[in-house]
Amino acid sequence: MLTRRTFVTAAAIAPAGSAINPVARADQASQGAFIGSLSQQAITELTSATTDKERAAKLLPILQKYFDMPKLAKHTLGLYWKRATPEEQTAYVAVFTEYMSAVYGKRFAEYSGQSLAVQKVRETGETSTVFTIVKGAQGEPRVDWDVNTAGGNNTITDVRVEGLSLAETHRQEFASVISSNGGKVQALIDILKKKVASI
Repeated sequence: MLTRRTFVTAAAIAPAGSAINPVARADQASQGAFIGSLSQQAITELTSATTDKERAAKLLPILQKYFDMPKLAKHTLGLYWKRATPEEQTAYVAVFTEYMSAVYGKRFAEYSGQSLAVQKVRETGETSTVFTIVKGAQGEPRVDWDVNTAGGNNTITDVRVEGLSLAETHRQEFASVISSNGGKVQALIDILKKKVASI
């Protein structure tokens, strides 16, 4: 799971700053500011950490604040979500969030000053997609952020790096793990707990 795409996502979550195209409309500026706020908070918090465990601990509340982790967790389980017991669902959301903070916190150790540039915003009802590129990264990869704006509260529901969905990538990976363990969601929960503990 620790791939170039993982690193690019980590770099995008925590760049040194953000730039908004000067011709952007007011609504674009608002969404760009939201992503910029996320970026600035992450860079401030994670650069003060010196170990993977510390970075994971500092990234966890950022994910909980800015990302719709319950929705992401549910999506990554796919059809297995309905097969899980209520207790397993609750446990999975918690360990999935911890796993994400561990994986992306670890990759942030490789961060070297990339910055995020907002290109445009596409609005569809209560959902906006903020299109950005990572300045300073090889090839300046595109990172798209799906943001739910319902009720005036912005929450990120997915991140796509060069068109590849973070949520969908984990969904395929986790489905394979569950399938290899007799279709048991608890098996995935136990594996993720061990991975988090190993950081």
